[in-house]
Amino acid sequence: MKPTKIRNRKIYRAMNQTVSKQICAALSKDLRKKYPRRSARILINDTVKVIRGEYKGLTGKVAKISTESNSIAIEGNKKEKLKGEKIDVYIHSTNMIITSLNTDDKWRLKILEKKSKSNIKAMKEEAKKKSEVKSADEKKSEVKSADKKKDLKDGIKDRVKK
Repeated sequence: MKPTKIRNRKIYRAMNQTVSKQICAALSKDLRKKYPRRSARILINDTVKVIRGEYKGLTGKVAKISTESNSIAIEGNKKEKLKGEKIDVYIHSTNMIITSLNTDDKWRLKILEKKSKSNIKAMKEEAKKKSEVKSADEKKSEVKSADKKKDLKDGIKDRVKK
């Protein structure tokens, strides 16, 4: 299958479940420290800050999410039409950062707090290295204590001979 067909299946002709997963944004530095990940799905009532584009610097709560265009409408951000009608302005999800999360959903918090497989592997490797270093230190200390015992025995023998 050609790459364009694969790309179209993954992006444009994807099922609703996968499309909704594609609407995500980067987490702010404070949230990155709290949760072990760089990005998360955007949900209604999350607080976001626009970092790129015409509306740069705008912050507010998410009012609506459009899965068709991967964009989000922020509360209070409206555009006036010629007839005087006000409509929501949709901003692409990649142009914003999540500053605070909607923590009503317990499942979402579980997913956010879950460590990624790569983090778990790194932690296991660090633990192995620490245990190897400790075992090497213990061996050195055993050798040193054995040397001290030998020195003490030699010292006692020298005194006895004199």
